[in-house]
Amino acid sequence: MNRQTPVDLPEGYLEFYMNLESWENEQEIILKKSCSFTKHDIHQLLPVMKANKLSLLQIKGIDIKPEQYRELFCKFLSLLNRLRSQTSVVVDTLFKNIDHLDFDVILGKLIEDDKDYFSKLALAINVPDELFVFILDHSLRPFLRIYSAPYQKEIINNGFESWDFPMICPVCGAKSNFSRLRVNDGRRFMFCDRCFTEWETKYLQCVRCGNDEPGTIKYITIEHDEAYQLYYCEKCKGYLKTYDERQTGRSTDLYIANIETIYLDMLAKAKGYSNHDFD
Repeated sequence: MNRQTPVDLPEGYLEFYMNLESWENEQEIILKKSCSFTKHDIHQLLPVMKANKLSLLQIKGIDIKPEQYRELFCKFLSLLNRLRSQTSVVVDTLFKNIDHLDFDVILGKLIEDDKDYFSKLALAINVPDELFVFILDHSLRPFLRIYSAPYQKEIINNGFESWDFPMICPVCGAKSNFSRLRVNDGRRFMFCDRCFTEWETKYLQCVRCGNDEPGTIKYITIEHDEAYQLYYCEKCKGYLKTYDERQTGRSTDLYIANIETIYLDMLAKAKGYSNHDFD
C-alpha cells in the first residue's frame, strides 16, 4: 500500500487495483510501438462538444484495429483469472464465446456508452453485465491513455474552465468524481481514471449541479487524513472526493488515491449524498 488508510479496506481490494494499473501501464507501453492516433484541435472542437454534451472521443471516434482490441481483451481475461480466481467461470464463458463477439461493434458501443446493448449481449452469452462491461472497458483503457496523452498538457496549461460539464472527461467522456487541488495555487483539477486526463474546474462549485452559492458547498475530512477531502453540495446532495496537495506538499498517484478513498464514498452515501449526475 502507498499509505496507511484510516479505514481497513477489503482484503485484496487495493492490491487488485494496483496490479490492474501496473498491467494497463505495461500494455500502454507495448501498444505505443504499433498504435498511434490522429491529434485533433480540441479547442477548435470545443463549441461542438459543448453544444452536444459530447467528448472529443465521441465526436471524432478512435481508430483501433478490432483484432488488436480483441487481443488485449484476451490478455485481460487471463489477468483477471490469475488475480481473481472467483471470476473463472465468467472468464471461461467469455473465452468460449470469443468468436461470437464483434469487437468492431463493441468499440463503437463503448464510446456511445450503450448500456442497453451490453445488457442484452451479456444476457445472450450468460455473463453478469457489470463484470462484462468492466472487462471490456479496462481492455480499452490502454488505448485511451495513448489517445489522450497529446491533449493532457494542453488542457492543463491552457485551462479548460469553459468546459460546462465538470463531471465528464472532455477527452473520453467518462464520468469523474475525483479531483486534486494543486500544491502551488490551490486550483482544482478533475481527474479521469479511464484516460488519465485532468481538466480545470472552479474551486468551489458542485460538479454535479453547478451550484456555487457560498455556504452550500462544504467539506469534511477524517482525522489524521486531512489531505483526502469530501466536498458535498447541500442543494443537490452530490459529492466530490479530492486530494489536497497543499496538505502534503506533493503529488500522488490519483488513480490509486481514488481507489484508496472508497471509505469516503461509503461515508458520503451513508450521509445521503450521491456521485451520479443528472441524466
